[in-house]
Amino acid sequence: MTPFDIPPDEVHLWWATLDVSDTEVPHLRRILNQQELERADRFRVPHVARRFIAARATLRTLLGRATATDPDRVEFSYGNHGKPSVIGAPFFNASDSGGTVVVAMARQQVGVDVEELRSLHNPGRLARRICTPDELELLESVPESEADASLLRLWTYKEAALKAVGLGLPGGLRNVEVDFRPGKPPRLLRLCDDNGGWSLLPVNVDHSLLCSIVVRGTVRHLGIRELPLQSV
Repeated sequence: MTPFDIPPDEVHLWWATLDVSDTEVPHLRRILNQQELERADRFRVPHVARRFIAARATLRTLLGRATATDPDRVEFSYGNHGKPSVIGAPFFNASDSGGTVVVAMARQQVGVDVEELRSLHNPGRLARRICTPDELELLESVPESEADASLLRLWTYKEAALKAVGLGLPGGLRNVEVDFRPGKPPRLLRLCDDNGGWSLLPVNVDHSLLCSIVVRGTVRHLGIRELPLQSV
């Protein structure tokens, strides 16, 4: 079994570091299509452009391997809200933050989000914007030293859920509700109008990152792998 022969009750997650050297960029650019290259060239900050190129090359490489296609020939289709798919590939979703990209694949609908662990400028305002009343009450019980991390983690739960159902952020973060009481696994209580049975998986990739996956159905195994961009 290869890493792309994914059983129905498994999720596979790949992650890669995006801070590539200038000498690696020309090779990675050859993997991208013209539209992606034009988007990369619009970035005014060089390291942001390099990270974008590396993230797209990572996704294309993984999908190329999953479909036995050259990465530069992978063709994307997009849903009504912009969620991509590729014929012959498993369901997939990607997210990047700072210098890391993650790509989740499964045999069922899947969404993933990753956020760098950081201090928030106005966490109270953000919480009121994205949280339900019950979630706000749970956040108020969190020690102050853990408040920013808890709110960012909750954001990853919600964004991963919206991406899994194919709506993305326009679906509304307050339309997703999570029970994240201390000492218990987090549970997805509500995902817009979809009650199709979802699993919520917090993922440990790196101590400086918060990552979550939402996938339809029950998950018995989560596989995590690094994809060194030097091997792309």
